[in-house]
Amino acid sequence: MRKTWDKSGKNTMTHTLTIQRYANNGYGIGFIDGKTVFVPYSAVGDTVAVTITRQAKNYCFASITDIITPSPNRITPQCPAFTHCGGCDFLHIPYKEELTVKKELFINTLTHIGGLPHHILPAIELISGERFHYRSHATLQSDGTHIGFYKKDSHSVEPIPAKGCLLLHEKLNTFILSKSWDSHGNEPIKIAIDAQGSICSDPTAVITEQECGITYERSVSTFFQANRFLRSKMLLVVDELSQSFASILDVGCGVGFFSIYLAKRMKGTGIDTNIQSIEWARYNAKRNNVTVDFHTVSIENYHPFKHTHECIIIDPPRQGISKRGRKTIVAMNPSCIIYVSCNPVTFARDIKSFVDSNYRLQKLYVIDMFPCTHHTEVIGLLTK
Repeated sequence: MRKTWDKSGKNTMTHTLTIQRYANNGYGIGFIDGKTVFVPYSAVGDTVAVTITRQAKNYCFASITDIITPSPNRITPQCPAFTHCGGCDFLHIPYKEELTVKKELFINTLTHIGGLPHHILPAIELISGERFHYRSHATLQSDGTHIGFYKKDSHSVEPIPAKGCLLLHEKLNTFILSKSWDSHGNEPIKIAIDAQGSICSDPTAVITEQECGITYERSVSTFFQANRFLRSKMLLVVDELSQSFASILDVGCGVGFFSIYLAKRMKGTGIDTNIQSIEWARYNAKRNNVTVDFHTVSIENYHPFKHTHECIIIDPPRQGISKRGRKTIVAMNPSCIIYVSCNPVTFARDIKSFVDSNYRLQKLYVIDMFPCTHHTEVIGLLTK
C-alpha cells in the first residue's frame, strides 16, 4: 500500500491486488486484507494498483490507477470511450473469453443465488453472434451540445466517438455522426433502423421489424429485442421448446414477438401490462393473419382457474415474476414453462420457486444478446 495524491491535492491510499474472478456486474473481484473489492474494467489475472472509491461494511469498490501486471487475457479495447462511457464492460478481453465468463457467471448464479444443486442443472447451450454493430435501436442521451451515452454511474453525456459506437448498426452511426444535434435540447433520443434499412428518430415513427417470416410493427418507444443478429435464433429456440404443445400463454408478450410466430401452429393467448404493446400485438396478429387473444392484464391478476394452457412462456422485465405471479402460474398447472429472461439473478430465484413446485429443469440456454456488456439473455425449459 502506498500514499498518493489526486489532482486536487487530496491524500489517497493506493492498494495492490490481483483479480481472482468476476462478479455478475462484470467487475473483477480482488481482496484487501480479506475484504472483497470490486474493480471495474479489470480482468482475471491482472495485478493492479487501485484506489478505493466507495466503502461498505463487508466490501468496497475501487478504480484502477495502474496495471502492474496485465492478465494474459487482456487486450487493447477498440473504443476510445471505453471506461468512460457506461455502455461496455468487456472490451478489454477477447470475445471468446467474454462468453466463457458469462456462462460461468450464469452457473454460479443458479447455484449460489438460486440455490439449485449442480446435479439438477442440464448442460448449458451457448448461442452467440457478431460481437459488434448488433444493435438496431438505442436510446441516445443529449446535453444540448453532445449526443452519446451516459458516462458510467452518472448523468453526464459521453459523446459518440468520432468513428461511432461499436455496438450500433453501422448505418445508425453514419446517421448520428452526419447530423448536428446542438438544438435538440436535453431530451433522450430514441433511434432505430427498420427491416427496410430506414432510420427513424421521430418519436411518432412506426418501425417495421421482420423475423422468421413474421412482420411486426411498433412505435419507436415500444420494447423489441435490439440484437438484430440473434432475434430470430431466440424465436426458434422457443419454437423448438414448445413443439409438443397445442396451446400457450405468453406472459409479457410485448408486441407479440413469440405468440404471433407460434400461433401459426397452436392456440395462443398473450398478456402484458403495457396497453400500447397490446394494441400493437393485436394489430400485428391481424397483419400476419393469425389468431391470438391479447389482453392488458398482469399475471398476478390473471385468473388461474378460468384458463387452461399447456405451455406458459414467461418473458418478464428485469425484476422477474413476483411471488404472487409465480403462484398463479403454478396454480394453472401447465405441462411446460419456458422462461426467457434478461436478468439471470431474478431468473435463478424464479426457477428455484418452480423447481420447488415439482417442475424439472430440462434445458438451459445463454443467448448473448448484449455482447461487450455484462448483460445476457437466458432461457430455461421446465416440465412436469
